[in-house]
Amino acid sequence: MHLTSLADHVNPREFITRAARATTSSALEALLAELPITSEDAYTYTDNNPDAGWQSNRFHWIPVGRDRGNAGRIKQANQPVNPIAERTVNGMEALIEMARQRELAKDSSAAPPNSPRDAVARYFGLPALDQLPKLDESSQSKEVRNKAREMARHLRVRLVFDKVSREFTVAVEDDGIGQTPSWFHRTLLSLGSTTKADKWYLIGVFGQGGSSAYAVSNYSWALSRRAPDLLEGEDDGVGWTVIRHIFPKNRRDDYFAYLAASPDGQVPTISASDADAANLSHGTRFVHIGYDFGRGGSAISRQLYAAMNHVLYNPVLPFELYVGNTAAVIYGNGYRLSSLGRGRTESPALDKVFPPQPVGV
Repeated sequence: MHLTSLADHVNPREFITRAARATTSSALEALLAELPITSEDAYTYTDNNPDAGWQSNRFHWIPVGRDRGNAGRIKQANQPVNPIAERTVNGMEALIEMARQRELAKDSSAAPPNSPRDAVARYFGLPALDQLPKLDESSQSKEVRNKAREMARHLRVRLVFDKVSREFTVAVEDDGIGQTPSWFHRTLLSLGSTTKADKWYLIGVFGQGGSSAYAVSNYSWALSRRAPDLLEGEDDGVGWTVIRHIFPKNRRDDYFAYLAASPDGQVPTISASDADAANLSHGTRFVHIGYDFGRGGSAISRQLYAAMNHVLYNPVLPFELYVGNTAAVIYGNGYRLSSLGRGRTESPALDKVFPPQPVGV
């Protein structure tokens, strides 16, 4: 197997430090310009013979999910906020899965939780989030609310606007279980396949919804590192890649591809020591650059908080939303509505006023 090494071409520590801060198309393009990358028109991936045409010691573009026909499935989001919500849910699952695997490490016979909410209650001691405002002022209730606030710090959504390029960038970061470099492409970059079908304590099944963010971004990049106590014999380190839209010359079948380091699809890798030097701990980060919010435009900076509370009405875990330098915790509209009339306002009201509607028979 050919495996192209980043260390043969760049200083890995400096490279991954810059990569982890890239939030504009120009910054990411500068990074890619430092790497030997074979043009998408000079290498065509085929599932039955991926080695054909592979150039030694170079990186290549391989279709996401290793499927040249992936464009239709990736372009499925009907609202720009939906892929962000899907990515956020993936982060919740990563936190739950980490707790479950640690439970199994202590007791391999431990029965799994029956649902995501069951898992959150078992592992994090939290009820459904819309129940938090209904708790009394006892020390036990305060502890539960503090747990919820602390959990939110482990899942972060960031909205960045660059005034020069006029680009929005959306980053979703979790401190969950993460993935090893050798499994990165089989899980985080899969499409329409699953390792979750028998895990009732997780939320999604195919993990495909978040990939629709690729279709509304100029570029996306991702990195992941497995929790050190859950490597299960795999090598520690960070997997990193870039995802972009490919338009082949003289063909109509556009597709989405990621930067690969080997014909079998493995992504570029950063060693554990270089990752430590760059302060990259376990978890996963997806960053979508040049995010197209459609008609939302610049107003998205004001609207994203309300939109995320709406789409994730009663999420199983809270998370932090950063818009520029402003941070807020999102618990969902279920939480916000259940808190009305509990000493915070004298006149409970819905977020939106609905005018009288005619009724006919």
